[in-house]
Amino acid sequence: MAVVQGRRVATAVRGSRKATGVVRGCTRAVVLALALSAAADASAQAPPLARVASVPVPGPVTALAAGGGLVVAAIGSSVHVVDVTRPESPEVVGSYDFDQPALAVVLDGRLAYVANSHDGLRRLDLSDPAAPALTGTAPTRGQAVGVAGSGRYLFTSDNSIGFDIVDVAGEPTRAGEYLADGFPRGIAAAGSRVFVADQPAGLMVVDASDPASPRVEGQLSLGRDPVLLVFAPDGRSTGGDPPAAVVCIVSGRGGLQVVDISDLSAPRVVSSVPVGGPPTGAALWGRRLYVASGGALQAFDLTDPAQPVRVGVSDLDGPAGSVAVSDELVFAATLGEVAIFQRR
Repeated sequence: MAVVQGRRVATAVRGSRKATGVVRGCTRAVVLALALSAAADASAQAPPLARVASVPVPGPVTALAAGGGLVVAAIGSSVHVVDVTRPESPEVVGSYDFDQPALAVVLDGRLAYVANSHDGLRRLDLSDPAAPALTGTAPTRGQAVGVAGSGRYLFTSDNSIGFDIVDVAGEPTRAGEYLADGFPRGIAAAGSRVFVADQPAGLMVVDASDPASPRVEGQLSLGRDPVLLVFAPDGRSTGGDPPAAVVCIVSGRGGLQVVDISDLSAPRVVSSVPVGGPPTGAALWGRRLYVASGGALQAFDLTDPAQPVRVGVSDLDGPAGSVAVSDELVFAATLGEVAIFQRR
């Protein structure tokens, strides 16, 4: 009888736990619904970003980079140079054709560095924007699909190996390499810290201050949720070193998320950014995050990384693509144009 009573008691206890779980589940659902409602309200209340102009481009843009009155757009196996010194009257003034696809680009002053697939890293001199000149090539170990960094060292990611560290002080020369555990799907840099979206390892933080011996400094694993992209604040907005306090990642299930890297050895997700769909491009300028998703460009304030606040939103003329930021402007690509907005 005692055993039976014990079972009955245990059953009652389990029942109460289930009931408690249901209550907690309902509470979480209510909190989530309120959060989503608040996000929708914030979206409705966010003022529009001020659109300055747009410039037609000859095809879908793979990547954008901006600075010094120029925008460089990678399209197919070419890069196109847009003069935006007068933002209200942008003009495509030059282009350069490669043999391989132009998959990523960074702009450092009047030098553009292009991840040029199986032809490695290419350097273009844009001193005369109307006549870009190839001034250097650094072969990489595999297929160059991404590039990050500024200054003396750049970091070129491979589709399956890791990334190469390229010294661009003179003729571009490979100065070191990092062998990834998985497959790099995105790369960003803040000073000598490199952030790699590694599938399936997650977000890897690599200290490349000694190019000959880069070392893993931290890791963020999302388990079975793959990290697909990573974005770090533009070095011009943070002063380069030391690294900024946050980066943003995109994962397959979690979407766009803010990662606190104040402790580089233990990066952690602190919030999700309610963009309303899969992001197709993003850029960080200090504590401002600019995101292209669906057919819109949105701006978020990350002053409190745990509570992203939408501060601007504007429709784009077509599906959104890459995003780039300069001192005063934000650029968002669609299928056939680059739209220009005032930075907020």
